[in-house]
Amino acid sequence: MNINKNIINIIKRNDTKFKKIKFMQDEQLKKEFFTSLKNYEFKLTEQSAYEIALWIESNEKHLSASQQNNFTKYSLGEILLVDLGWNNYDREFAYIHPAIVIKETATKIFIVPCSSGTPRRDKKGNIYPEFEVGTTIDGFQRNTVVMLYEAKYIDKNRVISRLGKTSNHFFDRIYNKLFEQIFEPIHYKMKKLENNQ
Repeated sequence: MNINKNIINIIKRNDTKFKKIKFMQDEQLKKEFFTSLKNYEFKLTEQSAYEIALWIESNEKHLSASQQNNFTKYSLGEILLVDLGWNNYDREFAYIHPAIVIKETATKIFIVPCSSGTPRRDKKGNIYPEFEVGTTIDGFQRNTVVMLYEAKYIDKNRVISRLGKTSNHFFDRIYNKLFEQIFEPIHYKMKKLENNQ
């Protein structure tokens, strides 16, 4: 079912007016909303039972956290269980996963999500640089893949529980690898300066 994008665009262009109106008061928008909801329902019916269980869990967490404010202090290297949400694009990490705290603000944390899966390897068997593998020695309960390319800020309301803390050595390793990947040109210049000394 197609959405009438003209109606959506009119509302977006007149944001001052429409921010003051509940959407159920606008009959045209109400129709587009229920059409979009029906489209989403069709998409969900194609998912596995496991995916729907994750979707329900994440959706309920989101609804219950929407009126809360989490100002808890988290330490760098702390391993948390977080809900990354259900409304992500296909290749983005979603649902509930462990994550490592890299940086913190009053209401947000910059995290690197983890997975129990296996890291991607090249033809020679080497792990791609966007992954790091942590073990029990590094502070994990079991071998864990750290997904460096999924690093991002999340709201602290996404935190479910505390799981532990990485070793200082492992935290430094992933912190440095993140720096290398995010600031590759700067990292390259710094390495060049080090080698010239």
